[in-house]
Amino acid sequence: MQSNDSDILTFQSCSGLDGRVYKIEIIKRNGQLVPLLTPSLTAYSEMGREEDDEIKAEKLFRQLSHNLTKVERRTWKKLLMEGNSIAKVAIEEGVSRNAVYERIRGNSKGQGGMIAKNDFVALWWLRRSLEEDENFD
Repeated sequence: MQSNDSDILTFQSCSGLDGRVYKIEIIKRNGQLVPLLTPSLTAYSEMGREEDDEIKAEKLFRQLSHNLTKVERRTWKKLLMEGNSIAKVAIEEGVSRNAVYERIRGNSKGQGGMIAKNDFVALWWLRRSLEEDENFD
């Protein structure tokens, strides 16, 4: 390998198995410049993958919670990501179950709730309602 033909030697970086770009050291071996590849570059890191999964989950949640206020996003996260019940969310936030239901559905005064603002919440609510109907049969 000639030193002027290698992108690794030119840019002194390479992509690891996890897809990230890493700076690498260049050393001389038998008079030739060669990249020094460490085990951290050639082994897939479980720690990195867990961090990537958390970042992807947060990014997905941001997309699923568009048009919601801060309080509504907090409620949505507890319901969707943490799997809490509406009753548990009400207890944690110090409000009645009815208040959480109104936050989701809207109220009788025509103030639309989370389902009017966000299609994903509306789909979740519809599916939840259908599951409740099936449980009563």
